Amino acid sequence: MPVHSPPALLSLLTPRETEVLGLVADGLGNSEIAARIGLAEDTIKGYLRSIRTKLGMSRRPVLADMACRAGHAARPKGAEAVRPEVSDAEKTTLRLLAQGAGAREVAKAQLMSHHTAKKHNRQLLDKMGASDAVHGVSLAWSWQFFNADEGARA
Repeated sequence: MPVHSPPALLSLLTPRETEVLGLVADGLGNSEIAARIGLAEDTIKGYLRSIRTKLGMSRRPVLADMACRAGHAARPKGAEAVRPEVSDAEKTTLRLLAQGAGAREVAKAQLMSHHTAKKHNRQLLDKMGASDAVHGVSLAWSWQFFNADEGARA
């Protein structure tokens, strides 16, 4: 197994870091994670710094995607809702968000203006009932818009 594969990368994490990463993949914010596992928010921030350093990734949607590709079964808020129909372009946008793309990168890939890409991203997340890109990536995994073989990298 190559060292850059999701399971190999996650093996670099401590059990607590793995737990925190799973909660990030569930779409929880720092304060929600802290409350869930009974630690201070600053402690959670410290764990996240360590996770980002070990995995070489800085954006939360990328961390959520990594956890799901490694086998974490995302349980985001709203996953029990009816799965919306999404177009191929919207799936592409979700994959880009999971790779850490911002509105500028989405605009370039989808051949639209930056302003239109911001609006497109927000409309897609609203359609999914997602509060932010991390939550959207988590929902995409729980609704099986991605699969472990392709991940969000396809």
